[in-house]
Amino acid sequence: MARLPRGLVVLLMALGLAAPVQATSWNRIAQFLKLIKTTGVEALVANDCPAGLLGAFHDGRQVILLCGNNLPDDPAPVWVVLAHEAAHVMQSCKGGTLLPPALLSSGMDAARRVQPDAFQDLNLYHSAQHHVEAEARLVQAMPPDQVVTLFQTHCASRLER
Repeated sequence: MARLPRGLVVLLMALGLAAPVQATSWNRIAQFLKLIKTTGVEALVANDCPAGLLGAFHDGRQVILLCGNNLPDDPAPVWVVLAHEAAHVMQSCKGGTLLPPALLSSGMDAARRVQPDAFQDLNLYHSAQHHVEAEARLVQAMPPDQVVTLFQTHCASRLER
């Protein structure tokens, strides 16, 4: 029997959560940003983002953008956005998606049982982006320790520089 990669096991464990678990301190966010930076990804805060945009990851420039003008001064929602964008960094590190389609579908089904509208806004994206955006939504609902472990797993080659 083939072993699942550790990162997939962590993600699968997270699918059983009843509700998102966010970071509760700015220190935790700062620590994660420091880890992200070691992979060569820069994090920027912009105060002039369009309404509704909370964050973004630009793969070509290897930059995470957090929209300070649209995020509350509260570490919990900031963590959710950072974890979401970090999932896109993980996808970049891996060179593709984190989960095969069948496993992603199972994860989405489990998440929908807890939060029926969890993936409703995927229709705002081109269909080619649905898989990566759904993965990011699953990651953002994971506890911080599991997000960090998943990040270390998928970006290990960049961390060893």
